[in-house]
Amino acid sequence: MKSLISSANHRSGAGMGKPIRSSKQTTVALPRRRGSDQTFETDVLVIGSGAAGLSAALYAAKNGLRVTVCEKSARLGGTTALSNGMIWVPCSRQARSANIDDSLAKATTYLKHELGDYYREDFIEAYLVDGPAALAALENGTEVKFTLAPTPDYHSSQVGGLDKGRALSPAAYDGRLLGSDFDLIGDPIRVVLGGMMISSGEVRSFLNPFQSFASLKHVLRRLSRYARDRLGYRRGTELSGGSALIARLLKSLRNYGAEIWPACPVIDLIKEGGRVTGAILKQSKSEIRVRALRGVILATGGFAHNASLRTELSGPHQHNETLAHPDVTGDGIALATKLGGEVDKDVASAGFWTPVSILNTASSSQIVPYGWLDRGRPGVIAVGPNGGRFVNESNSYHDICLAMFANGYPADKRFYFICDQDFVRLRGMGHLLPWPWTMSVGRYARLGYIKRGRTIAELAKELGIDPDALQKTVEEHNAHAAEGRDPLFQRGESAFNRTLGDPAVGRKNPNLGPIKNGPFIALPIVPATLGTAIGLATDTYGRVLDAERKPIAGLYACGNDMTSPMRGIYPGAGITIGPGIVFAYRVVNGILLAAHDAQKALASGA
Repeated sequence: MKSLISSANHRSGAGMGKPIRSSKQTTVALPRRRGSDQTFETDVLVIGSGAAGLSAALYAAKNGLRVTVCEKSARLGGTTALSNGMIWVPCSRQARSANIDDSLAKATTYLKHELGDYYREDFIEAYLVDGPAALAALENGTEVKFTLAPTPDYHSSQVGGLDKGRALSPAAYDGRLLGSDFDLIGDPIRVVLGGMMISSGEVRSFLNPFQSFASLKHVLRRLSRYARDRLGYRRGTELSGGSALIARLLKSLRNYGAEIWPACPVIDLIKEGGRVTGAILKQSKSEIRVRALRGVILATGGFAHNASLRTELSGPHQHNETLAHPDVTGDGIALATKLGGEVDKDVASAGFWTPVSILNTASSSQIVPYGWLDRGRPGVIAVGPNGGRFVNESNSYHDICLAMFANGYPADKRFYFICDQDFVRLRGMGHLLPWPWTMSVGRYARLGYIKRGRTIAELAKELGIDPDALQKTVEEHNAHAAEGRDPLFQRGESAFNRTLGDPAVGRKNPNLGPIKNGPFIALPIVPATLGTAIGLATDTYGRVLDAERKPIAGLYACGNDMTSPMRGIYPGAGITIGPGIVFAYRVVNGILLAAHDAQKALASGA
């Protein structure tokens, strides 16, 4: 695709694609008012403020377009701000600089095998070809920066797969640089001490700060900085992951003069003469009409928290839990379908999945994500209702949940991670941190969060599954761990598996460890979405399509508001945010190309 992102110049006025630097930023900037009534005018209206929405806004603002972002939540970032913020973009500048042996042909081959019948050549070609350019355009002249992550493709042994080079992480960011805008950044899921972010690379240092002088120095520096932060901020200002990405996007948008309008839900879209020309928003108790001259971009994050849409669209993957942002309720889908937009349901699964556990107390119910410490490590197995293993436990979180659905969930919800006391003391389990952070598991057993048994048979009775079957499973697993091989599921054979291994268990197989010292512990698990894969039908420029597969003029979608090009399949870390950014790039390119073509037609007619 011929790109206009870096060179388009479609209007005169402040910016012309260059940053507008300001020493002070207000927390809320209203769209430009037109006249004295409650009508405002902008070139592009972006609805939603996750990675896809803010990236689309930044691409547009860099090209001199007036941009307004509205977000119904009081803070920005949606599910992105809760997440690790990784992106999957093959053949990036970062990969080339690191001499990664990759090519678009290899990435295409990998995705063809991963997606199978759900491979859509036009979308995948658009994604892979434009991926490096989209990433470069996002970083060039902005605060947005990514670094190469040491993360394999999730099925790196598959033809075309790589052990590293396609996943990238947002560079850490000092939130103090945002000034008062710091309070606009949504809070992440994983924090300690009430508000300090810790990246996955720091976990070992915090669990054992005395393992080295470097670890102790690092932990003391982080704690000291956090203590100072809390004197003036609601949480720590050392941002990583999705929070860092949203902060960098926000700072960049301020620099380019874009308008950010939080706590401002959309009531309806405006369609005039067959074209979407704007939207009606609600700010406090007022209704405001925003006229968008170039287009409206839907980026509201999907439908994960909409129970009726979950039931309607999830098919055989019925579920109740999600780690998505609470305000992700299908607004984009509702707005578009009201105007005739179609939902594209042709997917392998309705979402992107992770197993979670539920901690119920007298006052609350908490969804506990799959942990950094226990996830796929040696010494834990996953069993289903028949007491047998059903999956390679060191595979991706998505694969584990799909295996749960394939083995009887939700008709039978008896699925567990099984381990022994030694595993919990060393690695934790779900909400339980390793010793000494968790001194006793008794409280969690009394709450029903875990089940315990002095023997495997006793544990099986607690779970309501056949004791002989579970005993046989554990004994079989222990024998395989001693041999260093897993003939049933090939655990520990892939590069991705080995990232979750522990060489300390022995050289035979770092992913296999015995379950032998009681009491034995079971953690009930259920599948939850990280985000949804079903969305609006679009073309490769993100134009929303109607039932006849024709574009609805002026209406675009990206992120989880469009059906994922991965079709509910999870090839590697970052395949939700990665495509969200790349198709945001293509959406804005489409808007610029449409304007360019209209100008040519006007000139030709004159």
